[in-house]
Amino acid sequence: MKSALDGSGPIFLQIKESIEEDILYGRLGPDEQIPSNSQLVSFYNINPVTVLKGVNLLAEEGLIYKKRGMGMFVSPEAPGILRKRFREALENGQLQALVRLAKILGLGRQELRDMIDKLWEEK
Repeated sequence: MKSALDGSGPIFLQIKESIEEDILYGRLGPDEQIPSNSQLVSFYNINPVTVLKGVNLLAEEGLIYKKRGMGMFVSPEAPGILRKRFREALENGQLQALVRLAKILGLGRQELRDMIDKLWEEK
């Protein structure tokens, strides 16, 4: 969970994205309970309706499910759903821009691959 919210967008979306990030990075696994609405309200000091809006979006997308009387849990499909969504976003956004820029700079495929391999090994 993000330690603080920023001004990057609507708060309910920041709550949603924070939980998505926790799922994507494995901090919340399948069938693990997410923080309760009241925990999120207290932690971020925000309106309960705002938290509910973000959590409801996660449920609508099939990323979390409700266990009656127990709370909300990460769906078993959530990591796969998020990996697919982020992979498509990467391919359709940053990778397209990278290839376009490489072409403008006159880089060949192998040169671009070499640059990526070098960066991959550094991380």
